[in-house]
Amino acid sequence: MKKLAVVVVLVFAVTLAVVVGQRLSAEAMAVVVGVICGVVAGIPTSAFVMLMANRRDQRVERMRSGGMGAEPYGAYPPVVVIQGGTPATLPTPSAYYPAHAAAGSREFHVVGVDHE
Repeated sequence: MKKLAVVVVLVFAVTLAVVVGQRLSAEAMAVVVGVICGVVAGIPTSAFVMLMANRRDQRVERMRSGGMGAEPYGAYPPVVVIQGGTPATLPTPSAYYPAHAAAGSREFHVVGVDHE
């Protein structure tokens, strides 16, 4: 029964393609062929992306299960100790800005206006 259904669907698809192909203009047929070729050209790229994603998932799963390439520290993260010292002091604003800017005197020039 399944084989008969597959054959009927294939015969219907081929008949539909022939009927539509006879009624389309040359420009429309070129567009259809271009779309089909574009989809077919994208299949290898999609397959490659799926393959790489599958490999990455397998590697992550292997690391979680403790296999080859697992974390060197086991289930515990490494402990990092930072020694305290004298508190850092913030630099004064004069270190960042020139002396004339710290005094508050700024000059503005508006473009298109005559300055006298």
